[in-house]
Amino acid sequence: MRLRVGSAALAAVVLLLVAGCTDDGDGTSADGTSLSGTGSGADCVIGTPVKVGIVLSLSGGAAFAGEYQQQGLELAFEEINAKKGVDYEVVLEDDQTTPDVGVAVYEKLIDADRVSVIVGPTLSSVAFTAFSDAQEAGVPALGISTTAEGIPELGDYIFRDSLSEQIALNASIPAAVQALDLKTVAILHDSVDEFTSSAYTTMKEALEGLGIDIVEDHEFATTDTTFTEQLNQVRAAAPDAVVLSALPGATIPLVKEARELGITAPIVGGNAFNSPVMVGALGAAAEGLIVGGAWSSALPSEGNEQFVASFTQRYGKAPDQFAAQAYTAAQLIDVAVRADCDAGREAIKDNLGQILEQETILGTLSIDENGEVYQDPVVQIVRDGVLVPLEGD
Repeated sequence: MRLRVGSAALAAVVLLLVAGCTDDGDGTSADGTSLSGTGSGADCVIGTPVKVGIVLSLSGGAAFAGEYQQQGLELAFEEINAKKGVDYEVVLEDDQTTPDVGVAVYEKLIDADRVSVIVGPTLSSVAFTAFSDAQEAGVPALGISTTAEGIPELGDYIFRDSLSEQIALNASIPAAVQALDLKTVAILHDSVDEFTSSAYTTMKEALEGLGIDIVEDHEFATTDTTFTEQLNQVRAAAPDAVVLSALPGATIPLVKEARELGITAPIVGGNAFNSPVMVGALGAAAEGLIVGGAWSSALPSEGNEQFVASFTQRYGKAPDQFAAQAYTAAQLIDVAVRADCDAGREAIKDNLGQILEQETILGTLSIDENGEVYQDPVVQIVRDGVLVPLEGD
C-alpha cells in the first residue's frame, strides 16, 4: 500500500458534494455500510474498509520529521493489512508545517473523507488548532510527535503516543547531570515560541531542583540566525554543559555557531535532536548532543529489532523516533478497532483511552482515558554521529 497525498482541488470538489455530512459516531462508513464486524482481537473481521486520515508535515520546516513518520505509518499499515480481517484505507495530507493548512486538511478528512480516526499532525503548534476541530466533530485524533504540555487537555477525543517534552526533559537532564557529573550549565532558549518557552521553564526547574549552578541564561527569537552575543558570554562562563530549547530552524545555526566559537561542552536539547536528519545536518557539531525521548534502536522491546531491520531494508536508511512513534500509532489504532471489532469513531475513541500495558517497539505503553501516554523515557547522546543510549541512563 502506498500512502497517497490528497489533492487540494479534488478535496474542494468532494467537500461541495458532501457539505453538511458528518459522522455522528454511529459506526457507518461514508456509503452507509457498517464499520462493526464479528469476532474480536485477532479474529475480528470487518467487511468495510476502515478509513484512517493522516496529517503530516511533508513540506516546510518539519518535513525532516514528516517523511520518517509517513514511512513508519506506511510500513505499519502494510503489515497490519497483511494479517487480514481489517483493511485500513489511508488518506494522507500535507499540512505544510502550517496551522491554517492543518485545519483545512483536518476539516477535509472529517467532513469529506469521513475517516474513523486521524493520525498527526507532526508539530504541536499545528495540533493546538487542528485538534479542536477533531474534538468538536467527535473524531479521535492521535498525536505522534505532539509533545507540548496541554495537548491531551484539548478534549476527550485527543490522544498521543508521544511522551511530553516535560517528561523527556525530566529524564534527560538528571541523566546528563549524573553521567557527565555536571556542576554548571548555561541555558539558551527561544522566548517567542510558546512550546520552547514552556520547555525552558521545565529545564530551569529541573536544573534548580538538582542544585545545578546556572551560570548563563539567555533568550533569542524564533527567527534569529546568529547568536554570537549570547554564545560569547556562554563561552566565557565555560559551563560543563549547555541546555537548549529551540525549534529546528534555530537549532542548526545555533549549535554550529557554538562549535565554531569553541564551545565543546555537551548540549542537552529537546525533541528535534531525536532525528538523524538533524544530526546529519549538524555534522561534527552534533557530537555530544543529549536528548530524552520515547525510543532507541537499541531498545530490547518487543518487535523493535525486526522493525529496524524492515524499515532499513525498505527505505535504505535506519528509522528514527519519529518513524517509531508513527509505526506504533498504527498498531494502537488496530488494537482499539479490534477490541470490540468496531471502527466507528466512538468505539475507537473509547478503546484508545483504555490501552493498558501494550507491548510495542517503544516499550510497554499505556494510554489513559484523558489521552496521555505512559512509558519509560529513553536518554541518548550523539557519539560518532549516531544516537546511542547515554551511559548511566
